[in-house]
Amino acid sequence: MRNHVIDNLRGICMLGVIAIHIGSLALPAGSFPLYVLLEVLSRYSVPSFFFISGYGLFCQLQYTGNIPYLDFIKKRFRSVGVPYISWSLLYLFYFWLILPPGYVSWNPLHVGFTLFFGLGCYHLYFMVILLWFYLCFPLWKSLLLYINRFNVKTGLVLLFIFQLLFNYWTTHPGIDTSTWNVLWQNFFLYRLNYLPLHYLFIFICGGFTAIYQQQFLGWLQQHAKTVTAFYIASIVYIVGSSVHSFYYQGYSLLDLANTYHQLSPQGLVYTTASLAFFCTFLPKIKTGTKSYYLLDLLSSNSLFIYLIHPLILDWMSSFYNHYGIVMTVKKVCASYILLVAASLTASILLTRLLAHCPVAARLLAGKK
Repeated sequence: MRNHVIDNLRGICMLGVIAIHIGSLALPAGSFPLYVLLEVLSRYSVPSFFFISGYGLFCQLQYTGNIPYLDFIKKRFRSVGVPYISWSLLYLFYFWLILPPGYVSWNPLHVGFTLFFGLGCYHLYFMVILLWFYLCFPLWKSLLLYINRFNVKTGLVLLFIFQLLFNYWTTHPGIDTSTWNVLWQNFFLYRLNYLPLHYLFIFICGGFTAIYQQQFLGWLQQHAKTVTAFYIASIVYIVGSSVHSFYYQGYSLLDLANTYHQLSPQGLVYTTASLAFFCTFLPKIKTGTKSYYLLDLLSSNSLFIYLIHPLILDWMSSFYNHYGIVMTVKKVCASYILLVAASLTASILLTRLLAHCPVAARLLAGKK
């Protein structure tokens, strides 16, 4: 059963993803407020996509029941795995064309290494983590059912605490891996690229939203003021931390993005509050309005926008560098709008093109 609130959440998440990636253009501008807006306050976006995925999987489970594990994996591999491999190879080919010799290797072992850790392009790791969520889905299902039988509130609080501790440890491990085997060094080095445990709490919250969506969305509507207060408090928490680090501890702008990301305690609280806030106020956008139409358009094209926008951003950056264009606050804001518009246009055109090319549609979009 489709839920337009969750569907349209994709559009808001996609706007956040693009903000994160265009944040690199904001560094030369040197504006603390702009950089925090693009690189810190947009960090709800990646975890929120796992919330949407958890919602979708458990919602489907409710209406279709259990299906054989192998059939489930085959279906998910067709819908996510095949496009992931296709787009990874396309990006590798693109970088092979534009980078000096030696930066991209077509050695099968290197290609396999790249695909396993999601290194084809900086945004593709998301699909690797999503595939691991699919592969381990029986575990997540058992966990959700156990929490549901035990006590949902207590279970989610304990899972939230686990998430805080696990994420903090994996981002601040304090482990010397210099004596480790090269294989294990790589598994440790790229742990953020494939471990689904970093987003388990958000994913399970998506699952519970699917099971109790009427109660959950109704509760949010009844407590809109509390949700808003929580959302504002989370912004104060993460922005306040950034202000303290930047002005009093000597952090650079780049340090802020590497510190107050989605896996930090501030990021986890902010993501949770953002999801509650968006799910509270998205239903208030009336169907048929321009805002609803735009959000629906972004949401329905979110897959290709996600896959294409780094390529367009690279072209924009190359253009700026070639003509010596120095970024200012206004130019960064204009670049953000341009990137969103260009990615949306490219997605619409590609969708129409693939409607006439079934094989390409299967490879690039995972559609039959």
